[in-house]
Amino acid sequence: MKIDTLFIVAHEVLYYYKRIIIKEDVLVGKAESSSGKQFINNILNAVGAGVVIALLPNALLGELLKFFKDGNEALELIYQLVIVIQSFMAFIIGVVAAHMFKFSGPGSVFVGTSAMLGSGAVVFENGTIMLQGIGDVINVMIIVTFACALFMLLRGKFGSLELIILPVVIPVLSGYLGLLILPYVRKVTSTLGAMVQSFTDLNPMLMSVLITITFALLMVTPISVVAIATAISLTGLGSGAGNMGIVAACVTFLFGSLTVNKAGVNIVLLIGAAKMMIPVYLKHPIIMIPLIINGTIGGLLAYFVGIKGTPMSAGFGYTGLVGPINAFNRMDGDPMMNALLLLFAYFIIPFTMAFFVHQICKRILPGYSDDIYRFELPKQ
Repeated sequence: MKIDTLFIVAHEVLYYYKRIIIKEDVLVGKAESSSGKQFINNILNAVGAGVVIALLPNALLGELLKFFKDGNEALELIYQLVIVIQSFMAFIIGVVAAHMFKFSGPGSVFVGTSAMLGSGAVVFENGTIMLQGIGDVINVMIIVTFACALFMLLRGKFGSLELIILPVVIPVLSGYLGLLILPYVRKVTSTLGAMVQSFTDLNPMLMSVLITITFALLMVTPISVVAIATAISLTGLGSGAGNMGIVAACVTFLFGSLTVNKAGVNIVLLIGAAKMMIPVYLKHPIIMIPLIINGTIGGLLAYFVGIKGTPMSAGFGYTGLVGPINAFNRMDGDPMMNALLLLFAYFIIPFTMAFFVHQICKRILPGYSDDIYRFELPKQ
């Protein structure tokens, strides 16, 4: 398909989407309509829920299985399965988004397939189709938005031929658009990576604080901090600082969430899957203030304790104990003292300080309250 033809279709979809933005309600289900604000909320909530569904199995079991799977075929298979589940994150986000709009079963599959094809997680190489990583979450959001609007535009227009035409049109157009814009979207990550790389030229303490703050601010966004760390080969103290940025983000959202969300949401945050709070963060940017404060504390901890790591460990925080284990393996001196230092650096100090930071922010920041951390689970 020619690129200009694709953009003509995209223009029609965006026109339809514009009608949503100006609150000219459109049918999204038998008994529900959606304004522009609700449309965006549905997409953001789908991203938050989809990220958790996809990443939680590996977050819970991945590191544990690495220790025990060698020589055990059953555990090796389970480990491979949790990795594959993670790779299907784009498809899961698409299906959850379609569910939010009350699409039919086939409509959900169209959107999920579109997201998977356009995410960058599916790689075509030498005639082989492979799964590589989880894809670009920003691209997933764009393609899910496009596919949902396209389905709304075309649904009911082809009568009995709908199940013949839509499975071809929606995934192919959306997937093609996703792959077309993917290199440009990835430049966002590479640009941020270059900024983080520039921090490594500063003195170690300032570098540590700036990297920790940056990772804390980016953790709960569609941007992959792991992709940034691996793109610039962030190692040593820089990796440890990035890791503490993830910890800062996790504890910030955990204490904000405790009194307004149900136990399931809080347990997920405690585990370290804070990326589910993307919709909360984007709706309430004031959360950046406690993130910066907790990030500063985490950066100082990384510097004074000497927390180090690898490019892959930089984006995990304490999830699966990836960060603490990598830091422990790179510390000299008495192992018991090192373990105690890491216990304070990763858990005791960040959790304690995050509690006080949250309480202080509630007292002095206008508009900052527990309620802004409320997470809306997709309705069953």
